[in-house]
Amino acid sequence: MKNDHGVTLLETMLAVLVALVGAFSIGSVIFVATATTKNGGTETTRATIYAQDKMEKLLSLAAVPVSGVTTAGFSNCTQPASTQFSSYPDCNTTGINASGWVTGLLAGGAISPLQSSCPTGSSLGYTDFLDASGNQLVGASCAAATANGYAYIRMWQVQDANTFGSTPALKQLTVAVYSLAAVGTATVPKPIVIVTSFVSDPD
Repeated sequence: MKNDHGVTLLETMLAVLVALVGAFSIGSVIFVATATTKNGGTETTRATIYAQDKMEKLLSLAAVPVSGVTTAGFSNCTQPASTQFSSYPDCNTTGINASGWVTGLLAGGAISPLQSSCPTGSSLGYTDFLDASGNQLVGASCAAATANGYAYIRMWQVQDANTFGSTPALKQLTVAVYSLAAVGTATVPKPIVIVTSFVSDPD
């Protein structure tokens, strides 16, 4: 009987404490993983909606323009940017009402690298900014539109896609959406969603 030893209350409490610490650690990892997955899915869903919205706006520019009316239409929205700015303001899908930002369906733009501030060069007129609710930011200039910050950046590219001749005119449209919340500090930020479509001259 002298060799029989039991477990003291203190040893039992320490064992329970170690088990609880392990269980809570695993639980917190599962919670973080679940929240990250849910947030990633939400961002992807939102980005898809925003990309599709931009694509619909670009496709709507390919309507047959009404003769004598300064509205969007394939022939109007493929004029030089300066002509579109002065004569066909409906060809502007950026929400920024400044010269160079009305590019309509002119070939140009890029979907990468991310332009995290007001763009210059080839992305000018092919970028817009959205707030956290997905509302397009508008203004007389890019700086005015983005003064209060933004959560999403949409970039698009228009390419002449007709390789078989000049008619009918065919454009390839590609839209990329970046979420600043999802981009993080990656060295080379990647878009969440890329959507591509084609549009031709209805005439």
